[in-house]
Amino acid sequence: MNNSTKNSSILSLLLFITIVAIINSAQYMISPNLLVISKYFGFGKNITPLGILAFSFIILSGVSMLIFGYLADKIVRKWILFCGVIIYSISSIFTITVPPGINGYYLFFLLTIIIGIGFGAIIPSTFSLIGDIVSKEDRSKGLSFFSIASLFGLFVGTGLAIFAGTADWRFPFLIIGITGIIVAIIILFFKEPSRIGKDYFNVLEKGAIDYTYRIKFSDLNIIFKKKSNIWLIINFVDTIPTGIILFLLFAYMENYHNLKGTIPLIVLLLTLLSTLIGTIIFGFVGDNSFKKGNKRARVKLALLGNIIPIPFVYIALVFPFWVPDNATIVEVFLIPGFLIMLIFLIIGLFANGAVNGNWYATVVDLNLPEHRGTVLSSANFFDIIGRALGPLIGAIIADNYGFVWGMAISIIFWIFIPVFWISVMKNCVSEMEATEAIFAERIKSMKNN
Repeated sequence: MNNSTKNSSILSLLLFITIVAIINSAQYMISPNLLVISKYFGFGKNITPLGILAFSFIILSGVSMLIFGYLADKIVRKWILFCGVIIYSISSIFTITVPPGINGYYLFFLLTIIIGIGFGAIIPSTFSLIGDIVSKEDRSKGLSFFSIASLFGLFVGTGLAIFAGTADWRFPFLIIGITGIIVAIIILFFKEPSRIGKDYFNVLEKGAIDYTYRIKFSDLNIIFKKKSNIWLIINFVDTIPTGIILFLLFAYMENYHNLKGTIPLIVLLLTLLSTLIGTIIFGFVGDNSFKKGNKRARVKLALLGNIIPIPFVYIALVFPFWVPDNATIVEVFLIPGFLIMLIFLIIGLFANGAVNGNWYATVVDLNLPEHRGTVLSSANFFDIIGRALGPLIGAIIADNYGFVWGMAISIIFWIFIPVFWISVMKNCVSEMEATEAIFAERIKSMKNN
């Protein structure tokens, strides 16, 4: 691969990271101002209507993802990406017009649904495009950036909500919307890579072949015959815990620990940083093991990344302590209970970072280029069901039993996550090898023709 192609791949990856970060930010702008927004719409301390709003956003984005995931495997992905960013950005900008009261809630509900449709168009196209510019042996590292961008979006959205949202909770949506419009303009100058993948870019440069295969409706039977695909796709439980935790986090910190202001953001930043570091480290570990011939390595790491965090996160969520009013940041960090909570969260979420890049790499390893967008969107649809149920379950439990129970219920769901990986562990190698054989035969056939 020449320097021009290499530089183009790096610039493309930076563009995709920016897009994923931006579109992941809006869904995290409600949680820091949960009670403020609830009062703005006249609901007082009743957060269930906002739980329903979050539920609806996630479900609609899941349906959108199914549709556009299939289209991403069939037509030019650049234009799906462009349209998705435009829809997402314009709806975000119009959030600034949302008035207080019940009518404002209805308008915000509608705009949130449209934002969800744009979100659903962007994710599968971006994933598919990243899969084309990362080599087979570097997939865990390369696709870790997809997860890292999502985490960065979480932090950006939360940070904007806390700082820009202090004056008006709607300002962060306006900022993200304007940024999205700028990114959409940049997409117009982006050249879509071939679906043949980075490992065969050198063949393309010689003008020998181009990869023209596209998904057909009959291919769905091939996709869902793979047992590993089935279990990767239907694992909706894995996003219920994070859906609960992220939705209730700031209200829980304030009500259970009297943590207010920037302290919860610092906690979130440190835990996200630990997840990011874990994602990068375990991405390298997964790739190195894969290069040495251990094709189950990525799946094993993802399985362990779901098991190890359970006791650490549980202890962190239920450990009791109370921060005095007007305590400084230094004083908070000297409270033993706070340190125990923070350390256990950091350890648990560092281990959980093993899931991110290795999960995405496994999806790519198992499937042909023209099937990847569909598989990811199907898996994300079920993930979205879990992410939608999370805020709804958390809001109902918190309203009836308190915030600590609302958070602690997340662990019940977390315990079931590893079950879904057992069949993947058993079947992944034979199904990867079958996919590799089909792809190799296609390349050989196209060269001969």
